[in-house]
Amino acid sequence: MRIVDPQAATLTNIEVLAFLTENPPRRPPNPPPNSRNWVPSPDLRDHNTVVKEIHNYVQRLSPHLLKYPRYVHEGLPQQAETTDQGAQIPPPPPPTEPTPLDHALRELITRLQPYGLTKGEVLTIVNLGVGLDGAAASGDQEAQAEDGADVAMADGDAAGEEAGEEGLADEDYGALALLDTVIEEREERLSNEDVAQILKIIRETLGSGRK
Repeated sequence: MRIVDPQAATLTNIEVLAFLTENPPRRPPNPPPNSRNWVPSPDLRDHNTVVKEIHNYVQRLSPHLLKYPRYVHEGLPQQAETTDQGAQIPPPPPPTEPTPLDHALRELITRLQPYGLTKGEVLTIVNLGVGLDGAAASGDQEAQAEDGADVAMADGDAAGEEAGEEGLADEDYGALALLDTVIEEREERLSNEDVAQILKIIRETLGSGRK
């Protein structure tokens, strides 16, 4: 594969959602009385369908995106206002200062740079929310680990050394399997300790605790 334009911008799903949320389409004018086969101008019906499908996709298939740090500015109007004469007043442009999501993505990219991930790999990690579900369930799994401590001791020192080399908590193995499909040649490029640090960075920047 050859990169034609290395400077071409690529947006994550959450950035697309943020843009569409902060830049709603203008409300089409009302049809004139007794009109048939009337087409509004501008005709935004296809655009509105695309926006609706994107929101449905996030709600049904990627609900974790809604738990990311706030991705829109507060207090923005959702639609253009209409005067009594039918003329539209466009909403004011969104503020230019970064949102909490902008800060989180910038921090995530900066902290992941030492691990040599490609732009596409980081983008896919953000889209999938790798590791975030495991973080939410860590409390229950830690309790289970304490209950099974005696069994682990019986396995001998060799098993303990092997677990130490792996460097992953029990709840991270699902995320590891997902990262193996996202990061090309993951086992050759990243150790399990690196994966544990990557998951920690993801949770600290995109986790639900960040607003």
